[in-house]
Formats: sequence, structure tokens, C-alpha cells
Amino acid sequence: MAMMALAMLAAAAGQPEIKVAAVPGKGFVATVALIDADQYDPTIDRIKVLATQRCGKLKVRFGRYYFDNQIDVDRGVTVIEDFRQNFSCFDPATDPYKPVPADWKASPAEVTAATSFAKKFVDYLDAGNGVELAKMMDPALESTAAEMKRFSDEAKMHQTGPGAFTVRLDGWLNNPEDAAYPGAYAFFAVISSHEGIAGTCGGLLLYRERTGIYKISQYDVRYVSQALIDEAGYSDEELNRLCQR
Repeated sequence: MAMMALAMLAAAAGQPEIKVAAVPGKGFVATVALIDADQYDPTIDRIKVLATQRCGKLKVRFGRYYFDNQIDVDRGVTVIEDFRQNFSCFDPATDPYKPVPADWKASPAEVTAATSFAKKFVDYLDAGNGVELAKMMDPALESTAAEMKRFSDEAKMHQTGPGAFTVRLDGWLNNPEDAAYPGAYAFFAVISSHEGIAGTCGGLLLYRERTGIYKISQYDVRYVSQALIDEAGYSDEELNRLCQR
């Protein structure tokens, strides 16, 4: 009752309502119908609180999440619809996932392996190969070939001419607090040079399963169409605001 009251109180204060439901055999799912441009971080923080309360003495592990990005042209911001975040509870004493040392650094071989994996992902994205894309995702995300084909179609829907997807390694994270598992992660920006694309936001988060072996822990890329920018007459500052959560 306390958790439900918290969610309703926050919604009454102008924040979106969060619903938490049990998923038999898998844990829980938190859903939010609409998250406005300035509500993303506070909403995620509230989901963390609710998940912690549900798990009690156990720890929280966040899994599959899903949402739709929608651009509010009149305000020049991105809003999120149909947000769903799965989570489960685990005992750290029996957790098979172990952290890397706080000072862990990727070797040149690790950088090569991670970059090659990220490049292969965007190649499959360009080819529309949902089957291979799904294989590259963390199994906890429960990604399907149909879902990944949809992501590929969305990535290309604003293209009007030739170009290519490329990746740029922007850094490594050791045991990030909000990640599904402890360990080493690499973040890659995804860049599209295709005609019709004004820019991209977000990128790929790769989880290092073991030496040289990676999975996609997060795919969150938005492709901003040049036609939208031309029609709305956005400035560079307004374009950057579209990438903010």
C-alpha cells in the first residue's frame, strides 16, 4: 500500500504515474504512459525507489526496457511514450556476476574487440538483419528478431540518400551503479552520414561478458530528420535540446 501511495502522490504533484506489476517467474515491470521532456530523470529515480522497496533486503537488477521516442515539434523537445522497465531481485551473496577492479582499463585488444562488435551491430542495422541483431543483444533484454527489424526500419526511415552508419568509442565504465550487472562497459556513439539525417542522439552500451566477448546492454539511438529541422527551423541549440532527456 505504501508503494502505491507513493506513486499516486507523485502523480498528483505533476509527475507521471508509475505502475508496478509482478511478472510471473521474471520479477516485476514498471510502466509509465508518458514521460515529458523534463520528467525523465525524476521518473527513473522514482522507479528505482519503488524497485528497491519491492526487493526489500535483496538487491535490484534492472533488465529489459522499452519505450517510444516522439518529437514534440511545437516545443522542440523529445517525449517518451509507453515506457516499460523490467526488474528482478537478487542476493549479492549468490550473484554470479562479479565486478572488475575499480582501476580496470581496456587493453588495445579489448578496444579492438569492442569496436569490431559495435561495427558489426550497425552493419546488421543497416542491412535490416533482425535475426543477427537479436543475437547480439543481452539475453536479459529478451529482444526478438521482429523487434530489432523494427529498430532497423526506424533507423532508416528518414534517409533520403546514400550514407553509412559508423561508431565512435566515447569511453569505458567500470561497475556503473545503474547497469544490469557489475563489470566493464563500453559506450559507442552511433553516427549516420546518410542523406536526410541531420544528426543522431545516444548510442550503444556494450557489456563485457569476458575477455574479448561483448553483448549489447543498451541500444538507445534517435535519428533526427533533416526535413524536420528544415520545416521547424531549429537552431543548433534547439537541435541539441532534442537529444536531452
